[in-house]
Amino acid sequence: MKRFTESVFADLRYWMIGLGVAMGLVFPLLLLLIGVPAGLALRWTTFLGTLLAGVVLGWLNHRLAARVVRRELQVVAGRMREVEEGVREASFNRDWTSCSVEHCAVPVTSDDEIGHTAEAFNALLHEVIHAHKMEAASGELTETLSAKLEIEALCSAAIELVLKQTGATAGCVLVREDTELRVAANLGLSDVSRLPESDHVRRALDTRQMQIVRIPRDIALEGVVTRFKPRQVLVVPICYESQPLGAVIVASDAMLGKDAMWLVRLFQQGMGLALNNAVTHARLQRIAAIDPLTGVLNRRFGMRRLHEEYQQAMRQGAPLGVVMFDIDHFKLVNDTHGHLAGDRVLAETARRAQGALRETDVLLRYGGEEFVIIVPGAGEEALIKVGERVRQAVAATPVNDGGTEIPVTVSVGIGQLQGREEKEESILKRADDALYAAKEGGRNRTVCYGRTAGIQLEAAPTA
Repeated sequence: MKRFTESVFADLRYWMIGLGVAMGLVFPLLLLLIGVPAGLALRWTTFLGTLLAGVVLGWLNHRLAARVVRRELQVVAGRMREVEEGVREASFNRDWTSCSVEHCAVPVTSDDEIGHTAEAFNALLHEVIHAHKMEAASGELTETLSAKLEIEALCSAAIELVLKQTGATAGCVLVREDTELRVAANLGLSDVSRLPESDHVRRALDTRQMQIVRIPRDIALEGVVTRFKPRQVLVVPICYESQPLGAVIVASDAMLGKDAMWLVRLFQQGMGLALNNAVTHARLQRIAAIDPLTGVLNRRFGMRRLHEEYQQAMRQGAPLGVVMFDIDHFKLVNDTHGHLAGDRVLAETARRAQGALRETDVLLRYGGEEFVIIVPGAGEEALIKVGERVRQAVAATPVNDGGTEIPVTVSVGIGQLQGREEKEESILKRADDALYAAKEGGRNRTVCYGRTAGIQLEAAPTA
């Protein structure tokens, strides 16, 4: 329809008044058709009256339409302005609680174009808020994954976030170490020891494709690892540059919707990079922490471990000891057989000492030919046994250097935590004093710094 102005209601006024004028002109002719005498019907006063009536009727129709339609349109326009302001404020303040479908929706009061406009606006509003929720979830996911560099911390935060965002009930993260998978984080699964050997996990890692297991309600499962009856289980491979790094298992007591699946796939992409960064960080940490010659902790990271064990012992009131040992006559080994042979002696001594320790004991190279063993939870007698095991393991057989047998012995000094007010340096000082006494006492022996009587010879070499 032809437009005369930029206002729909102004155009409507012109059309309605124009239509009234047209009806006013035609009406006298219609009077002739119904038998009104021509002299009466075609008077100029009749034309003037019908024209005025047409104009008034057109104007009244316009006012009525404007009153009815404009009010509804004003409601829609007002809500749109409210939503615009709310979205702007929510985007600035990051608070979308006041901008919800329930708060900003336009009431649908008619089944016509105005009602359809309101419905379309409400649908658009729903999609805008939904898109924001997905964007916020994506941002939270990215922020969480990029903030963690430790593998365990990353996996724990990741599985917690996935369950929160998808509404799933339980899950765990498996991380590949060499050729084996281990559980790095678990939330809600009761028995995860068999998961690394699961066919679904293997298939997901082999194909690099997510495995979706749907379980009907009337099916009973044997060997289920959840504390509830799952309806759906996802096995999500985590890869970086097509190399599998692990898998995430998500179990839900209800079927996951389209949004949840979209978030899982988004998580899969981000987790690949994050886990690769964490694995690389752990590898670099190990490289930085390990003495390259002996393969045990270097002094810097060893002292950090001692501080951690000291803090734990102080919190728990548990015993803590240090076994310090030194290779006897090591300078003579270097002078007689050369520094390469000395390096082999150092490496073999560390290997034999490590083999004599528990998994909880920490061996570090303290400096030169001197080593320290951190022994948490051990009393005096246990520390002496540790020192003796190491001393005997080192002295058991000579070190072979290209056909040359090099006898090696060590002197051992033991110190332990004796009071809650002292620092970890005191333990090292006692062990060092005991080691000095072992050297002075003839070497190849174990000396423990006694609790009450100072330095005491606790063990000498067996004949």
